[in-house]
Amino acid sequence: MAFAMSTRSDIQHLFGPLEDHLASEILELDPTLAELEVAAAYAAGMTDVMGEERTPLSGNAARIYEIVNRAEALEEEEDRRI
Repeated sequence: MAFAMSTRSDIQHLFGPLEDHLASEILELDPTLAELEVAAAYAAGMTDVMGEERTPLSGNAARIYEIVNRAEALEEEEDRRI
């Protein structure tokens, strides 16, 4: 079974606008759309719907989540400085 690779528009659709270097960093991972969707669900706090079956992120989904969280942390820090 072949998995479709993600595009910049997929990233923008799931995570909103990200700086170009962050989107490029995600694209360098060659993530599948499913990996993006899992990372987006975790970023949106939707892990609670899985209940006891929740598993930690791994692989590309974990890396994507880290990139997005890093971007959000930087934005929050900038907002506090203003």
